[in-house]
Amino acid sequence: MVSTSLVAGLITLAQGRVSAGATAKVAKSAEKAKADSASALDQVKAQARADRKTRIGDAKDQARARVQRLIEQMKLLKKLYADDPKKMAKALAEAAKELQGAVKDYAAAAKDSGEMFADDFKSLPDAAANPDAAASARKTLEDEAKAEAAGDMDFIKLVRGLGADLKDLLLTARTKATLTMKEKFEETDDYKDAEKGLKDLGKSVDDLDQQVRSDMPPGSLMTLAA
Repeated sequence: MVSTSLVAGLITLAQGRVSAGATAKVAKSAEKAKADSASALDQVKAQARADRKTRIGDAKDQARARVQRLIEQMKLLKKLYADDPKKMAKALAEAAKELQGAVKDYAAAAKDSGEMFADDFKSLPDAAANPDAAASARKTLEDEAKAEAAGDMDFIKLVRGLGADLKDLLLTARTKATLTMKEKFEETDDYKDAEKGLKDLGKSVDDLDQQVRSDMPPGSLMTLAA
């Protein structure tokens, strides 16, 4: 006959094994849940970044489109007001204002882009733990940031070119006015507005240029043409 104490011992041992197995199963389930949660969070972050990048791209494209429309408009106005300095000056003042608005919108998008990349660079893999993965991730991100900055500089170049054309048109109008107007053209409100608008535009473009350069990732080898 098996003793009561032996039976009790066997039961206790079995319970211990069941308890240990249950604990391991719970721990494994908790680990899986944690991994799934981290993966889901990574997906949410990735989607949020993708949406942010799309918004930035759309805003920049809209600003570029505004500049392109102005380029086409000025081709027409150049012919339309070739012999009317005052109307030309007024049109130039309006164009400078519209162009500055496009630069302002672009600058806001570029700033958002710079902040996005700054956050990205802060979240790169630990170089000490995995040097190869960190170097690869950094290069990929830096290439993306460089392409974005190159697009920004192309926009700046486009605006500078149009701004130079507007200045030339104002100079032409000023020369024309000396031959056709009795009053001093430089003292008219139209001329003053155009001159001020072009000056403000130049400052806005310079500020955007400086902003794009300052947003370059620290310690990178990225360079931009002057």
